[in-house]
Amino acid sequence: MKEETTRGKSIDNIRNEYARKWDCQPEDLDIEVLDKPGFLSRQWKVRVCMKAKQTDSTDAPFLTCEEVEVNEPSLQIRPIWNEEEKKYLVPLIPSVRQIIPYPLAGATYFNGELQMEPFSVKEEDRIEFIPCDNLGHRTWDIVLRQNGLSAVAKVKYEKPGRYELPEVIQADTRLKWEDIVIWKDTPPEGTYWDNGHLQADIVRLKIVHGVRNEAWSEILNIKETGEAEVVVAEATLPSPTVHTRFEDFVGECAVGYDENKERIDFFASKRNFIDEGAVLARKIPGQEGSPGKDVLGRPIPPLPVKDLQFKLKKNVQLSEDGLEVIASCAGFPVRVDETTYLVENIYLLNQDVDLETGSVEFPRDVFINGNVQDGFHVFSGGKVEIQGSVSKAEIRAEKGLKILRNVLGGHLIVGVRYVVRAELLRRLKEFYEALNPCLLQAAELFGCPEAERLKTGQCLKLVIERRYPDLPKMSADLEKFVLKMKDEILTQEIVLLIRTAKRFLVGLGPLDPQALPLLQRVDQALEQIVLNISVEVPEKLECSVTYIQGANVECGGSFICYKGAYNSTVQAGGDVKIEGVCRGGKVIAGGNVEIGELGGSEVSITTVQFNGTKRLKVNYCHPNVMIIVDKEIIQIEEPYRQLEVYRERGMVQVERFKVNPKES
Repeated sequence: MKEETTRGKSIDNIRNEYARKWDCQPEDLDIEVLDKPGFLSRQWKVRVCMKAKQTDSTDAPFLTCEEVEVNEPSLQIRPIWNEEEKKYLVPLIPSVRQIIPYPLAGATYFNGELQMEPFSVKEEDRIEFIPCDNLGHRTWDIVLRQNGLSAVAKVKYEKPGRYELPEVIQADTRLKWEDIVIWKDTPPEGTYWDNGHLQADIVRLKIVHGVRNEAWSEILNIKETGEAEVVVAEATLPSPTVHTRFEDFVGECAVGYDENKERIDFFASKRNFIDEGAVLARKIPGQEGSPGKDVLGRPIPPLPVKDLQFKLKKNVQLSEDGLEVIASCAGFPVRVDETTYLVENIYLLNQDVDLETGSVEFPRDVFINGNVQDGFHVFSGGKVEIQGSVSKAEIRAEKGLKILRNVLGGHLIVGVRYVVRAELLRRLKEFYEALNPCLLQAAELFGCPEAERLKTGQCLKLVIERRYPDLPKMSADLEKFVLKMKDEILTQEIVLLIRTAKRFLVGLGPLDPQALPLLQRVDQALEQIVLNISVEVPEKLECSVTYIQGANVECGGSFICYKGAYNSTVQAGGDVKIEGVCRGGKVIAGGNVEIGELGGSEVSITTVQFNGTKRLKVNYCHPNVMIIVDKEIIQIEEPYRQLEVYRERGMVQVERFKVNPKES
C-alpha cells in the first residue's frame, strides 16, 4: 500500500496533488494529520496513503486488475460495433471509473454529450466512440516566394485508414483511448493529384525556368499525414560581383628573426622602412557578375561594383595606371586608414633607444630625444641628432652627426661611404708605396753581376724577406678589405689586381718565374688607379660631440669636440677641432687640427697625425705626445704653449713657447 509523509498549505491541496500523482480519485486517499500549522510553520504535516479496497463481502479484500488474471471475464470489455451508425458502444463494468478521450482517433460521447477532457463514469453510463475514417488525399498549392526566386508546393497529405477498438479491452480503473485504439490501413479513396496536375499548375503559373525534375519524386515520398513543402522551381542567381579591393603592403612584420638560427635579435630594429619607388598598396579593380534569371524567366541583375579610391598624403603618389600607391622618397610607410597612405621622411623618437624600441635603421634624417643604450645601433642615410648620451653603441650617419651629451665607448661613423673610400685609397697608397721600391730593388738586384746565378723569383723573394717583410701581410689584409667592401668605386679590375699581387707575394709566390713581370704590371696599374681615385667629401659633413671617452670615430668630414676627448681614436677626412682636452688615444686628420690642451704625462702616449699641407695648433701641449706629419715623427718630451706644427718648403716647422717650470 502506498504511503508518504508530506507538507502542504491545505489538506485539499495535498489530496488533489496526490490524486494526480498516484493516478486515482481524491476520495481514494486517507490523510492522517501529524502536525497542524503553528508559529514556526504555516503548513500542514500529514501522512497520505491509499484506502484499502474491499469487495461486497466485508471479509474479502478488493483485488486490483494487476492481481487478477488478464483472461478473467469479469474484467474484460467487449465493444459493440454499429455498422449503420459507424460507431462503437462501450459497455462498462464496475471497476472502470474514468475515461480519457483521444480526439485524434475519434469522438467520445458520454450519455450523448461529446467529451474532449477526461471524465468520470459509472457502470450504468452510456459510452459511445465514433472512430475517424480517413479516405486519404494528396493535394498542393504552389506559391511564388521572394519575388520569383523560388516556387514551392505546399503539399497536403492524408494517410488512408481508420481507427478501431479491439474486440476485447482489458479493463482498468481508467480507459485511455490513445493506448487502446488500433490503426488500420484502408485503400485510398480520396483525391490524389498526379504529375500531370503538377505540370499543369507549373504552366498555369507561367513558371518557365529552373523547374526541378526531382520535385514529383519528393512529393511521392511524403508518407506522413500533415503539410510539407517541396521546392518545384529555383531561380538561377547572378554570379557574385567582385568588388574593388586594396592589397596593403604596409603591415607590420616580424623583425630580427633569423630562420636559420631560430632566435630573436632583441637589439634589431623593430620598424621597417621602404626605399623610394616602393609600392605601399595596390588597387585590384572589381568585376561585375553575370545576370541571373528567376522562375518566371525575368532577368536578375547582379550587384553593382563598389569602387574605391586612394587618398594620398605627403611623400606618396599614384602610378601611371592609378592602381598603385608609390613612395616618392625613402622613409617609414604609414597607413592612416583603409584608403589613406603617407611616408614619413624624418624619424623622430621621443624616448631612449632600448629594448622597447629596438635599434634604429632609417634612410633619412633621425632625431632622438633620449639616450642610446649599450649594444644598440642607429643607422641613418641622412643626419642624426641625439639629445642624450651614447654608451657603447654604434652610430652611422651618412650626412652628419650631432650628440649633445657624452659618448662613452662605441663606434661613430659619419659619411660611411666617404670613410670607406678614404680607407681604400689610404691602403692602396700604402701598398703601392711599399710595392714599387720593392720591385725596383728586385730588378736592380737581378741585374747585378754578383747575382748572376740568382733567378728573378729568388731576387724578389730575397728583397721581400730582407727589406719588406710586411708586404705579404699587407697584400693579404688589402684583399680581405676589398672583398668585404661594397661600393660602386670598387671595380672588378681593382679586385683582380689585388688578388694577383697577393698570389705572387705570399708564401712561395715570389719564386714563380712570372712573379716579377706580373707584379710590375700590377704596380703600373695601381699607380694609375691611385691617381684617378678621388674622394669628394660633401660640404658641411660634420661630426660634433660634447665629450668622448674610449670611443672610435670615423668621419669623412670635420670633427668637433666641445669639452674633451679621452683615450679615443678619431679619424677625420677634414678638420679636427677639440676645444677642451685631448688626452690619450690617436687623432688622424685630413685637414687642420686645433686642440685646446693636448696629452698628459701620466697617461699613455697621445698621437696626432695629419697631412703635411695642413697645420696643427695646440694652446697647451703636455709631454708624452707624438706628432706625425706625413711620415716624419716629432716627439714632445716637454710642456709647451702655443704649439704650432706645419710643413714649409719641404721642411717640418715647429713653433712653440717653452713653459716656465713654475707655470707647469
